[in-house]
Amino acid sequence: MIGIDTCHENLIETSAKALKKPAKGGLSNLIFVLTNVENLPDDLINIADKIYINFPWGTLLQGVVAVNELTWQNIKKICKANATIQIIFGYNILHDKKEIDRLELPILNEAYFKNMFIPKLEKFGFNVNNIKKLMPADLKNYPTTWAKKLSFGSDRDYYLVELKIARQIIKNIL
Repeated sequence: MIGIDTCHENLIETSAKALKKPAKGGLSNLIFVLTNVENLPDDLINIADKIYINFPWGTLLQGVVAVNELTWQNIKKICKANATIQIIFGYNILHDKKEIDRLELPILNEAYFKNMFIPKLEKFGFNVNNIKKLMPADLKNYPTTWAKKLSFGSDRDYYLVELKIARQIIKNIL
């Protein structure tokens, strides 16, 4: 497992937990990389079978939701051929207006996903398998502390997006 975060402080507690014995929740196969999606190191190229992007914020949220080409090219370059990607995100105009305005985030609705989000991802070589609107109570099923905190009293709309790298069809043209 490889954890990526832009904030050193976010990795401190998780690193300490990972160092525990496996019986106490530790992981012996975990490393962390302090970076952002725009600057992923070449050591990560073609390494991931599965990618989980949980509750992105800031420029990662912007890149994911607005389907920024650099963001998605970099996600794709760390994927193996049949990698799967799961993203959970959400924001709300009442609670997150400053961030929505700052990042020029779109209004999330069925029309946006159908007319903009999915076609752009397909253009960049991804197949969207599922987009599901989640209720705050659904977040209790995700194994992150942040998901559990968000599941109580939040009226944000959350979305689960599951996608896969599209198969490349190579044709021999004579």
